[in-house]
Amino acid sequence: MNQNYLFMSPLIERLAQPVFFSRVVAMTLRALSALIVLSSLTIFFKVGKLTFELPANRVLGGFLFEVFFVLAVYSAVHVLLIRARDVEALKSPESYAIAVAALLLKLAGEAYCAFVGLMAIGGGLFVWFTNQELGNVLGALVRALFPGIGDDPSFMGGIELMAGGVLIGLAVLVFSYAASQALSLLLRPARNGAQAHASADLNQSYRSRFGAG
Repeated sequence: MNQNYLFMSPLIERLAQPVFFSRVVAMTLRALSALIVLSSLTIFFKVGKLTFELPANRVLGGFLFEVFFVLAVYSAVHVLLIRARDVEALKSPESYAIAVAALLLKLAGEAYCAFVGLMAIGGGLFVWFTNQELGNVLGALVRALFPGIGDDPSFMGGIELMAGGVLIGLAVLVFSYAASQALSLLLRPARNGAQAHASADLNQSYRSRFGAG
Protein backbone atom coordinates (compact mmCIF):
# COMPACT_ATOMS: atom_id res chain seq x y z
CA MET A 1 0.00 0.00 0.00
CA ASN A 2 1.27 3.47 -0.88
CA GLN A 3 2.57 5.17 2.26
CA ASN A 4 1.41 8.54 0.94
CA TYR A 5 -2.19 7.60 1.74
CA LEU A 6 -1.45 6.56 5.33
CA PHE A 7 -1.64 9.96 6.99
CA MET A 8 -1.76 8.70 10.59
CA SER A 9 1.87 7.61 10.63
CA PRO A 10 3.31 11.05 9.77
CA LEU A 11 0.70 12.69 12.02
CA ILE A 12 1.82 10.64 15.01
CA GLU A 13 5.43 11.50 14.23
CA ARG A 14 4.54 15.19 14.12
CA LEU A 15 2.65 14.99 17.42
CA ALA A 16 5.85 13.72 19.02
CA GLN A 17 7.36 17.13 18.24
CA PRO A 18 6.77 19.61 21.10
CA VAL A 19 6.14 22.63 18.86
CA PHE A 20 3.59 20.85 16.68
CA PHE A 21 1.84 19.25 19.67
CA SER A 22 1.52 22.58 21.47
CA ARG A 23 0.24 24.25 18.32
CA VAL A 24 -2.46 21.59 17.82
CA VAL A 25 -3.65 22.00 21.41
CA ALA A 26 -3.64 25.79 21.09
CA MET A 27 -5.65 25.65 17.85
CA THR A 28 -8.13 23.28 19.49
CA LEU A 29 -8.63 25.70 22.38
CA ARG A 30 -9.25 28.56 19.98
CA ALA A 31 -11.76 26.48 18.04
CA LEU A 32 -13.46 25.56 21.32
CA SER A 33 -13.76 29.22 22.25
CA ALA A 34 -15.52 29.95 18.95
CA LEU A 35 -17.85 26.98 19.53
CA ILE A 36 -18.73 28.27 23.01
CA VAL A 37 -19.63 31.68 21.61
CA LEU A 38 -21.86 30.16 18.93
CA SER A 39 -23.59 27.76 21.32
CA SER A 40 -24.18 30.54 23.87
CA LEU A 41 -26.34 32.39 21.35
CA THR A 42 -29.08 29.80 21.92
CA ILE A 43 -29.40 30.70 25.59
CA PHE A 44 -29.00 34.41 24.88
CA PHE A 45 -31.92 34.52 22.44
CA LYS A 46 -33.99 32.17 24.60
CA VAL A 47 -33.64 34.52 27.57
CA GLY A 48 -34.32 37.52 25.34
CA LYS A 49 -37.56 35.98 24.11
CA LEU A 50 -38.60 35.14 27.66
CA THR A 51 -37.75 38.66 28.84
CA PHE A 52 -40.07 40.26 26.28
CA GLU A 53 -42.88 37.97 27.45
CA LEU A 54 -42.47 38.95 31.12
CA PRO A 55 -44.59 41.60 32.84
CA ALA A 56 -43.02 45.06 32.93
CA ASN A 57 -42.09 44.77 36.61
CA ARG A 58 -40.07 41.59 35.96
CA VAL A 59 -38.21 42.55 32.79
CA LEU A 60 -35.22 43.79 34.80
CA GLY A 61 -34.50 40.22 35.93
CA GLY A 62 -34.13 38.98 32.37
CA PHE A 63 -32.03 42.00 31.38
CA LEU A 64 -29.63 41.56 34.31
CA PHE A 65 -29.27 37.86 33.57
CA GLU A 66 -28.39 38.66 29.95
CA VAL A 67 -25.66 41.07 31.11
CA PHE A 68 -24.08 38.54 33.47
CA PHE A 69 -24.44 35.78 30.90
CA VAL A 70 -22.51 37.81 28.33
CA LEU A 71 -19.83 38.56 30.94
CA ALA A 72 -19.62 34.87 31.87
CA VAL A 73 -19.20 33.73 28.27
CA TYR A 74 -16.67 36.48 27.57
CA SER A 75 -14.64 35.55 30.68
CA ALA A 76 -14.54 31.84 29.81
CA VAL A 77 -13.62 32.53 26.18
CA HIS A 78 -10.94 35.02 27.17
CA VAL A 79 -9.38 32.47 29.52
CA LEU A 80 -9.33 29.93 26.69
CA LEU A 81 -7.57 32.36 24.35
CA ILE A 82 -5.01 33.37 27.00
CA ARG A 83 -4.17 29.77 27.84
CA ALA A 84 -4.01 28.87 24.14
CA ARG A 85 -1.29 31.49 23.78
CA ASP A 86 0.50 30.14 26.85
CA VAL A 87 0.39 26.58 25.51
CA GLU A 88 1.79 27.70 22.17
CA ALA A 89 4.65 29.50 23.94
CA LEU A 90 5.71 26.51 26.08
CA LYS A 91 9.39 25.66 26.03
CA SER A 92 9.57 22.18 27.60
CA PRO A 93 11.01 19.89 24.92
CA GLU A 94 11.45 16.85 27.18
CA SER A 95 8.19 16.91 29.16
CA TYR A 96 6.00 19.03 26.90
CA ALA A 97 2.88 16.89 27.32
CA ILE A 98 3.00 17.21 31.12
CA ALA A 99 3.52 20.96 30.84
CA VAL A 100 0.51 21.24 28.53
CA ALA A 101 -1.62 19.11 30.85
CA ALA A 102 -0.69 21.32 33.82
CA LEU A 103 -1.81 24.40 31.90
CA LEU A 104 -5.04 22.72 30.84
CA LEU A 105 -5.85 21.92 34.47
CA LYS A 106 -5.45 25.59 35.34
CA LEU A 107 -7.55 26.54 32.33
CA ALA A 108 -10.40 24.25 33.40
CA GLY A 109 -10.52 25.75 36.89
CA GLU A 110 -10.24 29.34 35.69
CA ALA A 111 -12.89 29.03 32.99
CA TYR A 112 -15.29 27.15 35.27
CA CYS A 113 -14.87 29.58 38.17
CA ALA A 114 -15.37 32.65 35.98
CA PHE A 115 -18.35 31.24 34.09
CA VAL A 116 -20.20 29.62 36.99
CA GLY A 117 -19.51 32.50 39.39
CA LEU A 118 -20.92 35.14 37.06
CA MET A 119 -23.79 32.91 35.97
CA ALA A 120 -24.68 32.25 39.61
CA ILE A 121 -24.92 35.97 40.34
CA GLY A 122 -26.95 36.65 37.21
CA GLY A 123 -29.11 33.61 37.87
CA GLY A 124 -29.82 34.72 41.43
CA LEU A 125 -30.93 38.13 40.19
CA PHE A 126 -33.08 36.44 37.55
CA VAL A 127 -34.80 34.34 40.22
CA TRP A 128 -35.36 37.36 42.47
CA PHE A 129 -36.94 39.58 39.84
CA THR A 130 -38.88 36.98 37.83
CA ASN A 131 -39.81 34.34 40.43
CA GLN A 132 -38.94 31.68 37.86
CA GLU A 133 -36.61 28.70 38.01
CA LEU A 134 -33.21 29.08 36.39
CA GLY A 135 -33.78 25.76 34.63
CA ASN A 136 -36.40 27.50 32.48
CA VAL A 137 -33.69 29.32 30.53
CA LEU A 138 -30.64 27.06 30.81
CA GLY A 139 -30.06 23.95 28.77
CA ALA A 140 -29.33 20.62 30.45
CA LEU A 141 -25.59 20.90 29.77
CA VAL A 142 -25.21 24.35 31.35
CA ARG A 143 -27.53 23.45 34.23
CA ALA A 144 -25.26 20.50 35.03
CA LEU A 145 -22.50 23.00 35.88
CA PHE A 146 -24.41 23.81 39.09
CA PRO A 147 -24.37 20.48 40.97
CA GLY A 148 -26.27 20.28 44.22
CA ILE A 149 -28.13 23.55 43.66
CA GLY A 150 -31.88 23.22 43.26
CA ASP A 151 -34.34 25.27 41.22
CA ASP A 152 -36.07 27.19 43.98
CA PRO A 153 -37.81 30.29 42.52
CA SER A 154 -37.80 32.13 45.83
CA PHE A 155 -35.67 34.84 47.43
CA MET A 156 -33.73 32.25 49.44
CA GLY A 157 -33.39 30.15 46.31
CA GLY A 158 -31.66 33.10 44.63
CA ILE A 159 -29.28 33.49 47.56
CA GLU A 160 -28.52 29.75 47.51
CA LEU A 161 -27.81 29.94 43.80
CA MET A 162 -25.45 32.90 44.17
CA ALA A 163 -23.56 31.60 47.20
CA GLY A 164 -23.47 28.01 46.00
CA GLY A 165 -22.27 28.90 42.51
CA VAL A 166 -19.50 31.21 43.71
CA LEU A 167 -18.28 28.72 46.34
CA ILE A 168 -18.32 25.80 43.91
CA GLY A 169 -16.39 27.88 41.39
CA LEU A 170 -13.74 28.82 43.95
CA ALA A 171 -13.44 25.21 45.13
CA VAL A 172 -12.89 23.97 41.57
CA LEU A 173 -10.34 26.74 40.98
CA VAL A 174 -8.33 25.80 44.08
CA PHE A 175 -8.46 22.09 43.21
CA SER A 176 -7.38 22.70 39.61
CA TYR A 177 -4.42 24.83 40.69
CA ALA A 178 -3.37 22.24 43.28
CA ALA A 179 -3.63 19.45 40.70
CA SER A 180 -1.66 21.54 38.21
CA GLN A 181 1.12 22.15 40.73
CA ALA A 182 1.19 18.46 41.68
CA LEU A 183 1.52 17.54 38.02
CA SER A 184 4.24 20.15 37.54
CA LEU A 185 6.32 18.37 40.20
CA LEU A 186 6.90 15.65 37.62
CA LEU A 187 8.87 18.18 35.59
CA ARG A 188 11.33 18.92 38.39
CA PRO A 189 13.45 15.74 38.16
CA ALA A 190 14.07 16.41 34.46
CA ARG A 191 14.92 20.05 35.14
CA ASN A 192 17.16 19.17 38.08
CA GLY A 193 18.92 16.56 35.95
CA ALA A 194 19.48 19.10 33.19
CA GLN A 195 20.83 21.65 35.69
CA ALA A 196 23.14 19.06 37.23
CA HIS A 197 24.40 18.11 33.79
CA ALA A 198 25.01 21.77 32.93
CA SER A 199 26.84 22.27 36.24
CA ALA A 200 29.04 19.24 35.57
CA ASP A 201 29.92 20.57 32.11
CA LEU A 202 30.79 23.95 33.62
CA ASN A 203 33.04 22.38 36.25
CA GLN A 204 34.73 20.26 33.62
CA SER A 205 35.32 23.33 31.48
CA TYR A 206 36.75 25.18 34.48
CA ARG A 207 39.14 22.35 35.30
CA SER A 208 40.28 22.07 31.69
CA ARG A 209 40.94 25.79 31.45
CA PHE A 210 42.87 26.20 34.68
CA GLY A 211 44.42 22.74 34.87
CA ALA A 212 42.67 21.79 38.10
CA GLY A 213 42.86 18.13 39.10
